[in-house]
Amino acid sequence: MLLKEVINKSYYGTSNYISSNEDLSKLEQFILYNLEVLQEYQGIIIATNYKNFLYAQKNTNLWKKYFPNCIILDLEENRGHNFGTADLDNALFDYCKQNNIEWLCKSSGDIILETGVLNNEIEESDFYYLNGIGYGGMVKYDFDLDRIIKEDFYPQTNLYFINVSKTDYLNDKDYINKTYDTIKDDFEYNGKIWEYFSGWSCEDFLKNCIIRNNLSTCHLVSPKNYRILLEYIKDSQIHDCSHKNIMIENICHLHNGVNIIKL
Repeated sequence: MLLKEVINKSYYGTSNYISSNEDLSKLEQFILYNLEVLQEYQGIIIATNYKNFLYAQKNTNLWKKYFPNCIILDLEENRGHNFGTADLDNALFDYCKQNNIEWLCKSSGDIILETGVLNNEIEESDFYYLNGIGYGGMVKYDFDLDRIIKEDFYPQTNLYFINVSKTDYLNDKDYINKTYDTIKDDFEYNGKIWEYFSGWSCEDFLKNCIIRNNLSTCHLVSPKNYRILLEYIKDSQIHDCSHKNIMIENICHLHNGVNIIKL
């Protein structure tokens, strides 16, 4: 089947952090680049937190300009990079759960989608994802690409499709709140929550969610192209497991507007 079939029945849920007018200008560039693909979704949901809540109305106006019927979820509290991201992801998932929306495509605001993505070949599954791995993560497999392709499962949170109707919850709110309460008054907290609590990452939470709900999975990158990606990561010693600025299968996590590498 084609990815277009999943896109057509999904709500596109995007998470963003807005701190300036420049952020809004960059966001509009992403919207315009992705516009043709975004128009294929059943609906659009935007979850945002802010450095200053005064930007909220401008953000709403921007999205309504292109999608008058979009759903705006503004979080009044911003708990920082890791906790704030988990809160945004939960807001998107919970809205879908509460409103009986079956399929959610979660995307970060810096993902670009070329129109060819609509014709990507996929298998019918409950969860579609991009696997995250960097040079360091390949070491434990002794750079055995066959093992990595077969065994490694670490879904990125910047783009995935999930069948919400088959899923109980996304991120454990009680655990997130408990860990936040532990570090919020620690003046020496370094922002790396995983150094304080092993396994604390949105990627780990997502992985646990998929395993806990026994969802069937489909990698959005074909085995042939994934091998090409892994070879590039190995040869270039790329440690970033989110594969920024690499266009593969018509999908790219664009960072800082640098040149895109197409594989």
